[in-house]
Amino acid sequence: MKIGLVGEAPNDTRAIQNLLSRQYPQLHFVTLLNRINGSMLDNKKAIRRLLRVEFEDQTPDIVIFIRDLDSLENDRPAKRIRQETFTYSNHIVDKRGIHLLNIFEIEALILADIGTFNDHYGCMVNYIDDPMLVRMPKEVLIEASSYKFNESHNPELFNLLNFDNVVNCCRYFSTFIRKFNKALPA
Repeated sequence: MKIGLVGEAPNDTRAIQNLLSRQYPQLHFVTLLNRINGSMLDNKKAIRRLLRVEFEDQTPDIVIFIRDLDSLENDRPAKRIRQETFTYSNHIVDKRGIHLLNIFEIEALILADIGTFNDHYGCMVNYIDDPMLVRMPKEVLIEASSYKFNESHNPELFNLLNFDNVVNCCRYFSTFIRKFNKALPA
């Protein structure tokens, strides 16, 4: 089964691929719309043709749309905008999409398994009960690591994260995994 990934490439798409591929080794992941950043993903005219061409060329069974909310989960206007973009994009891929909306940023998933981050960077960030409540988690990680961490490290770090810790500690990722599992064949 082939899973397409659409998001900020390569940092976010490769990070999610690394996290999921260890849990789902039977799946083949491909990135659609390489070298696209977040603001370009919001441009409907820019992605419409490109996404459709890559979707038809790669023929994924499921497409994961990875986006950062860049806000906390109670920000309804921001969520509405991301949902509208997802709905539009999902039509382009024949409604095979699943939305992975990171609250606040994808780095919240690193906070969900902070022990791995601490081990990797030799620092001591305290356990965080709810990573979804942390404003600007990327900046928290940068400061905690004495500026050693950079978002370009996400693919490497996500390859080290404990999948169960991330699912159990991060509500939005847990919800995404339930939807993803339902979309997979039995």
